[in-house]
Amino acid sequence: MNIFLIGQGNVGTALSNFLQVSGITYEILEKVPENKDGILFLAVSDSAVKQLLEETLRKNPEIFAVHFSAATHFESERVFLLHPYSSINKKSELNQILFTLWGEKNPGFEKMLKKTGLDFVYCGRNPGPLYHASAVMSGNFTQFFALKALEILQSSGFSKEVSEKLIRQLINSSLDNIFRDGIKGITGPAVRGEIDVLLNEINALSEKDKKLAELFKAVNQAISESFAEAAKNR
Repeated sequence: MNIFLIGQGNVGTALSNFLQVSGITYEILEKVPENKDGILFLAVSDSAVKQLLEETLRKNPEIFAVHFSAATHFESERVFLLHPYSSINKKSELNQILFTLWGEKNPGFEKMLKKTGLDFVYCGRNPGPLYHASAVMSGNFTQFFALKALEILQSSGFSKEVSEKLIRQLINSSLDNIFRDGIKGITGPAVRGEIDVLLNEINALSEKDKKLAELFKAVNQAISESFAEAAKNR
């Protein structure tokens, strides 16, 4: 099976490292080849994907094209989206990541893709906006609030090393709790109905960052309402 790769950014480099460590032969290309078969991975920017997909299919009627851009919809039985539901950098170990696969159902192609050693689950033709919204919430939102929490601890006198250790352990333990217990795994003043505590924290945040304080208030309100609704349905 022929494997080709275009793109050496974060995803492209991580994929290249993965294939090399796995002992899988592949070829890095600078441009779209002609009259090839096998799999061509297009690890390029969102803005470049569509044009390269069109060129790939025009020049290679027997090849399967795989891209990684959840923002790009391209209808073809030979084009697939392999989306890493994870934050990827050049040193990411792809053997630890579960990808979602999108496109026309094709058992033959899936068998080929499995030979690369990548872990994936077929999910349908195209991801909808709610799929991407879920990724944004679990990825970008978590990152944003973690960074803000780091800033707050450090501005309160904690060292960077201690701040990172404290926040990392709290995030990890909190995730364990919710995956085990659902919404009952959430703790804090919003769950306990400690309005005075929340008001003090909102006021303190407002002095530093009013927009962050508004987010803090809105998220705690949503937690309180969700917890109350879950309690009613028990």
